[in-house]
Amino acid sequence: MRPYRNISDSELQSLGATREWDSEYVRSLCVPSTVLWVHSTREKYHKLDPMDPSLIKTVTIERIQGDVIKTNFGSYSIDTGKNIYYSCGCKKFCDCYGQLYLIKDSNALSDRYTA
Repeated sequence: MRPYRNISDSELQSLGATREWDSEYVRSLCVPSTVLWVHSTREKYHKLDPMDPSLIKTVTIERIQGDVIKTNFGSYSIDTGKNIYYSCGCKKFCDCYGQLYLIKDSNALSDRYTA
């Protein structure tokens, strides 16, 4: 299990995702593939709806290069699924960093959460 918890087990379950991160499974994924992204400090934005699309969304894995997962919303470690602190593409350095979660059934998430 990964050290920080930015989403509850029940929230993950309702979104069709799993907390367990399996880097070997990720290496075998056919790309493009969809995963759940959750802001790493979602709890500090308590004034927003916790399911706000700026805090939780689906992103697309575009390619895997060595130990790095490249998505349409940043780069992540294949070992942990955590953002490796490259810019998310918003044209400025920001705190749009998060963690990826594997989706059990990609149809479980609504279009609201798609990046």
